Amino acid sequence: MLRDKVRATNALSVNEIYETIQGEGLLAGTPSLFIRIQGCNLRCPWCDQPEALEFRKGIRVSLEEVLARAKESPFRHAVITGGEPFTELNLGRLVKGLLEAGFSVQIETNGTFWNEDLEEVADRIHITCSPKGVADFFVHPKILKHTKELKFVVDDAFTEEVILKEKFRRHLEEGLVVLQPESNREEMISKALSIQRSLSRKGFTVRVIPQIHKFLGIR
Repeated sequence: MLRDKVRATNALSVNEIYETIQGEGLLAGTPSLFIRIQGCNLRCPWCDQPEALEFRKGIRVSLEEVLARAKESPFRHAVITGGEPFTELNLGRLVKGLLEAGFSVQIETNGTFWNEDLEEVADRIHITCSPKGVADFFVHPKILKHTKELKFVVDDAFTEEVILKEKFRRHLEEGLVVLQPESNREEMISKALSIQRSLSRKGFTVRVIPQIHKFLGIR
């Protein structure tokens, strides 16, 4: 195979790579290396990463370069986010490369896609699935099987009935559901707390966790 074709085969659509803390979900506060994949199949009205939505050409980065940059970081938790990471064909290669390099790996996904290349390592990584209203809260069955947490953005359209759907029952019963108030808005915090209280009356425990990186004034 020609050298340029090898590079193309190993290339990833990367928007940015940076160090920060995980600001959302069950792993909030963890020092993390973020690898943001470019391109998303959904268009949520409150998306806080609009620059990562479009599938653009000319930003392909080789897998070797991404891994080299990752190894320079003192942090050993990698968060693959987006955009939508599962639109990246080489996601499996990236995850396996990070695991081999000694990283714990977390993927943040809207749950609408699955990558069979992850099947053999899915139980070694932390998949955070955030089902979206613009997709009618559809989640691929393989995502539901392997995800370690469900993170729901509580916005004007979100209701308690979404969480009570049968397909989300396992995560609800195991305490793996997070309510994230949209944009940390005061009214959405109140709504999340109200839903949390209602679910508690039904015997379920969910966590209300805002975007703590925004409270800290970091990215």
